[in-house]
Amino acid sequence: MGGPEAHFRQLVRYAEVTGRDAWGTPLLGPIQAAAARIQPSRKLIRDSNGAEFVASFVVYTAAPITLRHRLWFAGDDTTDINHARRPAAVDEHVDGGGVVRYRKVWL
Repeated sequence: MGGPEAHFRQLVRYAEVTGRDAWGTPLLGPIQAAAARIQPSRKLIRDSNGAEFVASFVVYTAAPITLRHRLWFAGDDTTDINHARRPAAVDEHVDGGGVVRYRKVWL
């Protein structure tokens, strides 16, 4: 039996926010694609500021996604920043050797 990556049968696109332009619009790095598992969620979590937040989705992926990234699901327009989803929290799951196996990204 394979690792958790064997269950990543969907595709998520992501890009890191590298800064902001003169009007405050986020500037993005290159858009990359990664295998993932996207599940609907209705879990109450705390975001990076400590505020309670009801997550709509949880994305399982081995991609190095952080809170600085923006995500697009299949069918989303990657040229429009307004269609991007912003992570509220990221949990890293590590194996016994301390290697990150996958991440849970809460949206």
